[in-house]
Amino acid sequence: MKTNPEKPKKTISRHFVLFLDNLLNHILLLVTALVFLFGFYALWDSNQVYSLASSSEYEAYRPVSSSQKDELASFSEFEKLQQLNSEVIGWINVYGTNIDYPLVQANDNEKYLTRDSKGEFASTGAIFLDARNNPKFEDFNTIIYGHHVENGVMFGDVAKFSDKEYFEQHHYGSIFYNGQEKGIEIFEMLEVDAYDFNIYDPGIVGEERQQEYIQHLLSVALNKRDISIGKNDHIILLSTCFLDVTNGRHIVVAKITDNIPENTFNTKKSKPFPYSVFDDSSLGKYLSSIPLWIWYTIILVLIIVVLFLLVLLVLMVQQRKERSR
Repeated sequence: MKTNPEKPKKTISRHFVLFLDNLLNHILLLVTALVFLFGFYALWDSNQVYSLASSSEYEAYRPVSSSQKDELASFSEFEKLQQLNSEVIGWINVYGTNIDYPLVQANDNEKYLTRDSKGEFASTGAIFLDARNNPKFEDFNTIIYGHHVENGVMFGDVAKFSDKEYFEQHHYGSIFYNGQEKGIEIFEMLEVDAYDFNIYDPGIVGEERQQEYIQHLLSVALNKRDISIGKNDHIILLSTCFLDVTNGRHIVVAKITDNIPENTFNTKKSKPFPYSVFDDSSLGKYLSSIPLWIWYTIILVLIIVVLFLLVLLVLMVQQRKERSR
């Protein structure tokens, strides 16, 4: 009786191909599950970063001026924040935006690029005064910096003032320093270069030089409105990165006033996840219009699918082991 030597070879080849096919399927399932889990984690982590830097996280520390204190509000939580970080010097609130943060100042302009107002590490940084400025806002022009962060976090809303309609709808805010609250009146929006030292020159001295400075701001303004600036007035510049241009900067310019305007905008509320990760683009607005229960259903279904794929993968591995015995 003759044996066919090719049959064992064919059987081995067939088993080898089946093994590679099963292995490839297992790998693809595992990679798909890992990609989804990583994407979901990245989305969650990004949301956590935004949430921790949101102005709502600092709401409890908002200061109470000495003129507003009474027996029921004799101690401001703002003072507790100052105890946590002695470099906290004030507070700024731009009405109708998410800009509602403590103000800090260090001996340099690097520290608060990566630290929050409590002095702790934070990639979103803090809102801080130029180190060259007087911390009591006695300078003619005070420059205030903040990162441009999506979803309106930190100075993310500064860029919105480049829109003419938005600029016209947002005029006022308030600023707190030296134990007193003042008003701010916005009168310009600029798109400039970070190396325009005619603008990034804090503490301008002399009436003639001050007027030259104001005229230069007006000459490069994207949006502006008429306002009188005298030699005894003080202005602030809210500066952040302009992401569409290399070394670009967006700057909102405002005048400090003794009159504190009424905030006619609704009180801001922090957005729930996943709305908090959507920006103000057309796509972001569309995604935010989807009811929250639908988003939670989608997330739940995706989690179930991932768990199903993982269980299926385990079963396939066990089946493969049993066949190999």
